[in-house]
Amino acid sequence: MTIIGALVSIVPLIGIALLLPESGRDILFWIYWIMLAGCLVHLLWILIRNPAPGARPPLLTRDLAMGWALLLPSLFTSFWPGIVGAPLFTVLVGATWVVERIRNRSAAS
Repeated sequence: MTIIGALVSIVPLIGIALLLPESGRDILFWIYWIMLAGCLVHLLWILIRNPAPGARPPLLTRDLAMGWALLLPSLFTSFWPGIVGAPLFTVLVGATWVVERIRNRSAAS
């Protein structure tokens, strides 16, 4: 829901921004940037609570890996923490999977 909310809300944001004067547009984008930052923090919080892919609920790893999708609204609104953070978050999710695989191989040997 976090990712879908950020992706879907970009359409009304652009429509409303076209109707507002420049000062109102700046405030609207700041609100949206706070929401995007909250989405990234929420995904990070979920990852911290479920660090091991093998212990995660079904499909959570896939959903966390979809964090890269926050790159699109970040690009549209020029939100640089999201432009950098969304791809890095996906790499972090992949790294937890790789670390678990390496640990499982070491334990099996």
